[in-house]
Amino acid sequence: MTDESTIKIIKLSTGEEIVCNLVADQHPTLFSVSKPLKLSSIPKLTKQGIEESISLQRWIHFADEDIYDLPKSQVVVITKASYGLTMFYEHCIRKMNAADDNYIPPPSVRDLNDIEDEDLFDLDEYEVSSKLLH
Repeated sequence: MTDESTIKIIKLSTGEEIVCNLVADQHPTLFSVSKPLKLSSIPKLTKQGIEESISLQRWIHFADEDIYDLPKSQVVVITKASYGLTMFYEHCIRKMNAADDNYIPPPSVRDLNDIEDEDLFDLDEYEVSSKLLH
């Protein structure tokens, strides 16, 4: 398990968002990150309206590297990942590492509860004046 404070979401100038472990930012022009995963949002229509789920996938496929240097000029913003996203990221990293050994352990009940309990978007604070959802 990694230090939760080093798990970051980085928005790149290309529009991509990655979740990664920020290894170092002392270099004047580079950030060093390890195990970056591309963050994607997937909208899904439900009876309650549109809900979004997230997907994490390898940012760079078929590479042997674990640490990458990002030019600071290509970074738009860096922010700390939420607790739930951090737990999901760590689960995905464990799953990807285990896949190399042809064994994928299922998430524990605690992992699933932690992810489920994370309230990424609290929509109750917004007042809806009509039943029309956009």
